Amino acid sequence: MLKFWPEPPLKLNPKLPLKEKLRKLGIRHFDELIHDQPQEWLIKNFSQGATDYPINVSLLFRNIIWQTRERIIKKEKPPLKELIRTFWYMYVKPTLSRAGALTHETDQYAQLVDTIVFMVKGWRLMEYKDIGFRDDKKSNRKVGYNANIILFSEKTGHQDFLEEIYEQYQVSILALGGQPSVLNVEYFVDELKKQRVDIRRSFYLFSIVDYDPSGWIIRDAFIDDLYHYGVKNTQVIDFVHPDMLGPDEVKLAKYRIPMTEGMRVKNQAWLKEVHKRDYQNQKYLEEETKRGEKILYGLESESVSAKRLSVALEVSMVPMIGKTEEALKIFQLKKLNDAIRQLILHKVT
Repeated sequence: MLKFWPEPPLKLNPKLPLKEKLRKLGIRHFDELIHDQPQEWLIKNFSQGATDYPINVSLLFRNIIWQTRERIIKKEKPPLKELIRTFWYMYVKPTLSRAGALTHETDQYAQLVDTIVFMVKGWRLMEYKDIGFRDDKKSNRKVGYNANIILFSEKTGHQDFLEEIYEQYQVSILALGGQPSVLNVEYFVDELKKQRVDIRRSFYLFSIVDYDPSGWIIRDAFIDDLYHYGVKNTQVIDFVHPDMLGPDEVKLAKYRIPMTEGMRVKNQAWLKEVHKRDYQNQKYLEEETKRGEKILYGLESESVSAKRLSVALEVSMVPMIGKTEEALKIFQLKKLNDAIRQLILHKVT
């Protein structure tokens, strides 16, 4: 699995008692509203571990988030029902400014988003719905009658196609909007539960993502987020790969994948995974320079037409619709046997 999400700055055993987690993270109860306090108070309470600014920004973020949750849980305040960006403008940015810690040199809003992800997924302190954050991607997803079959895309440009498949087959759909979102997946799984879907059953994920390291990282992050919320029995079928096109089409559609120092490890990990698939047309997406350096090429998800995607869905997805768990297992065994026969034939010929 290729990783997208940042690692929490502090590693905690998820089985630790809540009080111990809060203590290790420097999260405390304050009677005063943090976002209303003057600079002197903020520096006094959040200067521990500060380096570039008068306060420790991460420590402040953790405490503002936790205090907001604490007040809502205790019914001292109604659920926020706002976007995370609105929470930033209402409570966090003004507090940073008063503390003399607001800067444009780094993306502090992104830092806030990461901190919430750490508190939800990394440290398991809370859930997004505890505060009542709105999901700005709510319109990009639907739970179908055949809820355990999920067609998802990396880009919202495929939304219309997803909607057509939803209307036709009543499968679940999500357009991820270019990046994974833990919040989006939390609310999606909540919708599954509301419709009394057993999240312990088998789920079949059909992906339309770019055929490159970034696309696969986004795909794997989505799968990992589902796992975090209890959807653990998943199988993934990718619809964007070089064998969905002819050799000449691959040569025309391909684009060079950047081989920067930061991407080198990710590219190598992706290539290792790709080679396990034994795609016939992969050879057109790899070159070697005279100096022995590997040049990699990718394919955008838009390079595969809706018509071809529909044909692939007819073959791979439609036979699974309405099947019981036992029937799905039999179907998967048949597909596995067919794949083994094809592989043996390919190796022989």
